[in-house]
Amino acid sequence: MTIGVVAQTIGWLIVSGVMISFIEHQVHAQLMHRRNFLSKYTKAYKRVFESHAIVHHQHYSETFVDEPVPPGEDKEIRLTVIKAPIKVLPLVIGLALVSWQWALCFVGMLYFHHWAWNKIHLEMHKPESRGFSRWPVYKFLAQHHFMHHQYPNKNFNVVFPFADYVLGTAAPKPNSAQMLEMFDLGLVALTPAEVSVMQADVASKTKKPKVLAEAALH
Repeated sequence: MTIGVVAQTIGWLIVSGVMISFIEHQVHAQLMHRRNFLSKYTKAYKRVFESHAIVHHQHYSETFVDEPVPPGEDKEIRLTVIKAPIKVLPLVIGLALVSWQWALCFVGMLYFHHWAWNKIHLEMHKPESRGFSRWPVYKFLAQHHFMHHQYPNKNFNVVFPFADYVLGTAAPKPNSAQMLEMFDLGLVALTPAEVSVMQADVASKTKKPKVLAEAALH
């Protein structure tokens, strides 16, 4: 394999990754979080919306993680890897007409995306201390997804967090309470001093409503 072929393959993989980032973003935002024509008139897309926006987010609205359970009993955490290229078959055919190498790279990246999505999404919500859970890239992705559950209309990317920043749907910087929760989950590293400052910040904000209520009585 020549250097040119290797360089071209790497280029197609990068382009494919960027494309999949936008596809992931739009599928998550438009089909999994919003009622639309498809979810209204087709059972398949209605199930996609309800299983994610209602079942998954309701289940993980109070807590980001729960205990590991046997496969098949999780709350809409997995994607069907084998169906990955079938979902975008017209696009794959179109890419093949331009370059069969591009089409192959796109399908390969799509398989990787679905496989990685299942692995990291499962570890995020049902942690079992899998080997990659200590990697900085996983920590970043887990923080990104944690904030999606804080702001369901933000951070739609799970595996390739690129489109969120381009399309302006990146979540705001986490507040002290959110940072402390991620710290408890092992997703961020904080010094004892930082923890103390954040705890004080949270305490001060939780006391304010009571102070205001008491003032209103006088």
